[in-house]
Parts: sequence; structure tokens; C-alpha cells
Amino acid sequence: MVFSASANMSEQRYGSAYLFVRKQMIWDGVGLAGLFLCMRLDYHRWQKYSLPLLVIAFVLLAAVLVIGPVVKGARRWIPLGFMNIQPSEVAKLAIIIWLADFLDRHRSQIQDLRKGFLPPLIVLGLLCGLILKEPDLGTPMLLGVTGLILMFLAGASSVHIIGMIGMSLPPLYYELFHVGYRYRRLVAFLNPWADASGAGYQLTQSLLAFGSGGLLGKGLGASQLKLLYLPDPHTDFIFPVIGEELGFIGAIGVILVFVLWGMRGWQVAKRAPDLFGQLLAAGITCWVLIQATINMGVSCGLLPTKGLPLPFVSFGGSSLIITMSAVGILLNISGQAGGIPNTSPRRLKRRR
Repeated sequence: MVFSASANMSEQRYGSAYLFVRKQMIWDGVGLAGLFLCMRLDYHRWQKYSLPLLVIAFVLLAAVLVIGPVVKGARRWIPLGFMNIQPSEVAKLAIIIWLADFLDRHRSQIQDLRKGFLPPLIVLGLLCGLILKEPDLGTPMLLGVTGLILMFLAGASSVHIIGMIGMSLPPLYYELFHVGYRYRRLVAFLNPWADASGAGYQLTQSLLAFGSGGLLGKGLGASQLKLLYLPDPHTDFIFPVIGEELGFIGAIGVILVFVLWGMRGWQVAKRAPDLFGQLLAAGITCWVLIQATINMGVSCGLLPTKGLPLPFVSFGGSSLIITMSAVGILLNISGQAGGIPNTSPRRLKRRR
């Protein structure tokens, strides 16, 4: 799909239809290496290095605000020559590992507002604040939701969680309604056809791609909206290309694969040998599923436009490598989950 979505644009801009797919194949190889390495590595080792990983994530997020080049008005990548690293992708995995470690070590204090609930929220808030400065609102929302789900699973008070959600609404309202380009995106989301050549252009082209695909699609490689009409067809908006070329059946197939992946990931979380493994598996599963839901929801016009790639599918090195490495961790937890009773993290905590 990356080759199909990028070939024409790559040929016109860079003189080769294979530029993006070659890079993606290299990243696929690195991602597979990361997957198999993490699959062979005992997931308990990540608990020992959760704090250093978090520190590295903070350093990278701070560095990108200083040395990262401005691309489309945002600083999100650190150029390394052979590839660009996106610190927010590293931060996703780092914060999930750290939260799973913290919540495991402080399981008896999780309902204590000062000792168990606020410390991880403060760390998560600082991390999301740095990402928001890039600017990027989608990733902080993704991490915020994932973090609150992990805290709920670890046994945090529902009152505290609801209170935290209520406190986050005013700043979210400000970011959506008082930041110019986000407000324009929100208005375009509500009625994209009112400004189909301006703020609503990306969404209208996406909807046209889905609509023209019909039930069975035009055939692999036959998309017309990708021909310099649909912006970023190989990255954030690759799902409409799937819808146009493989039709409703192909799009539903992708959704069902993610549903199946999520069901398997949740089973791994429920059967993990300990609370750290349960929370780590649940965090990885929620992260991937929520991100996939946001990406596909944006493409279908169900959610306001956010720049999040479709996991495992969109073009991109940092996202693919980090996500596949996270799947390796999930597979290692799965490998150690044989014969473990089918219990939820909350029940396990009470039993202990």
C-alpha cells in the first residue's frame, strides 16, 4: 500500500517511483529485527530501565524543540542523516513502560491522591506538554487516554479519574477553539464541503476516495485520488487509498484485523504473569488500537484531523520501528503467559 500510494508522487518529485517503498522496506527490516529482539528479551528487564528510557524520551523531546527543522510549521523530527527520528514515537513506548513500572511498584498507594495518583499524572503531563509545544495535539491526547486507562486498570479511584478528565477539558477547549489552525480544522470537520478547496480539502478528498471505491474497489494501484489530489496519501491518509483501491470490503478487512489484534493483545494482558506484564501489555494494546481508531476515524470524517499514522501501514521509520518493537514486547509477555488464570489486572491486584 505504501508503494501504491507513493509511486506517482515519488516519480514526479524525486525521479523514482521506488524511493519511498525502498525506505519502507529497510525500516520493515529494522522493525522486524526490533520485534524479534524484544520478543527474545525477558520483558521484566524493561522494568529495570524504565526510568532511563523515560529520561531519554524527555531529552529527545526537548532537543527536537531546539534543533529540529521546521516542517509544515512543526518541529517533530531530529535529522540523523540516514533517517529522521521522531521523539514522540519513542515517548509513546517509554511512558507506557514507565507507567506500568510505577503503577506496579505503587499498587498499594494508587488510590492515594498525593502518593499514588498525582505523581504519574505530573510526569505524563510534562511529557505531553513537550509534545504539545511541537505543536502536536493528537499524540498528547493519545497518551493521556492510554495513561488514564492504565491507572484505572491498576485500581485508581474512579472519582480521581473523572476529576482529572474534568480538569483537562478547559485546556483542551482552549487548544481546539483558540488556536487558529485547529479551530479551522474543527470547523472544516463539521462541514468540510463548505470550504472544499481550503480547510476542508484533505477531508473532502479522503471522502471522495472512499466513495469512489465502492464495494470492491478499483483494484490495487488504480486509485485516482492519490494522483496529487489527496495530501499525504502514503502517510496519515493511506486508509482512503485502501478504501478506493480495495473498496468497502478491503477497508472493513483492515478494521477487522485491528479488532482481532486488539482482542489478542487484551487476552495477553489478562493472562500475563504479574501486574507489570498486565499493564505493559494493556498499554501497548490500547496505544495501537486508539491510534488506529483515530487515524481511520479522521480519514472517514468521524474525528477532526489529527496527524497520527496508521500503525503498521503508514509510511514512516520511527513509528514502524517503535511499534514493531512494542509488539515484540507483547509477544514476550504472551510467551510467558502460558497456564496463567484468565484474570483482569484489577482482580489480580485485589488478590495480592
